[in-house]
Amino acid sequence: MRRTLLFSTITAALLATSPASAAAPNPVITTAWPAGARPGSTVEVTLTGTGIEKLTQLKSTAPGLRAEPIGDAKSKRFRVVIPKTTPPGLYEIRLAGQSGISSPRTFQIGNRPEVTEAEPNNTPDVAKPVPLDVIINGRILEAGDQDCHRFTAGKGQRVIIECWAERIDSDLHPVLQLFDAEGHLLKVSRGYYGIDPLIDFRVPADGDYVVRLHDLTYTGGANHLYRLDIDTGP
Repeated sequence: MRRTLLFSTITAALLATSPASAAAPNPVITTAWPAGARPGSTVEVTLTGTGIEKLTQLKSTAPGLRAEPIGDAKSKRFRVVIPKTTPPGLYEIRLAGQSGISSPRTFQIGNRPEVTEAEPNNTPDVAKPVPLDVIINGRILEAGDQDCHRFTAGKGQRVIIECWAERIDSDLHPVLQLFDAEGHLLKVSRGYYGIDPLIDFRVPADGDYVVRLHDLTYTGGANHLYRLDIDTGP
């Protein structure tokens, strides 16, 4: 009886540690940078994750989107081409290869020009000017980091500032603050679409305005990314 029990225990242990029974980890994409682009544009997208080493193709649910690798297979950089006919919206991207397919990642096709944040931009006095009707791709990379963007608007103009984070699989819990040229706080938003904030305001006077963005708990990281839409309305 003891021999049978011992044999069963050893057999179970061997099976549990054998290559045949050791399941490979599911491929998971943890970051996609940038997390979106405009129809008719070509962008370089970099992916990171776990278990994705042997996956060499980028697949998407966005109609007509094409992607080709850049550099060696380890870099997971792709040149992504979005046709002008691709409708704006939220789509999935995945990595695929002979060993399988990864988890999905949200990729947004926008409907206006796009720029990437320019550092340094941690304080209003060094905030870089951006045009209205633009989408800014940015990241809060370090704890305590904050991004400031400056725009010019006219009295009576309606400006809508919308942050995309939770809706594009970001770890960022964004907070938006709006200041006038003298540094007076005009508006704050900590959530509108879920935790993604939105500020909708009528410009009180001609001049420059600064929108400041940071994480609610002042954390940061590679996946604390955002898309900030500064739009004009009727």
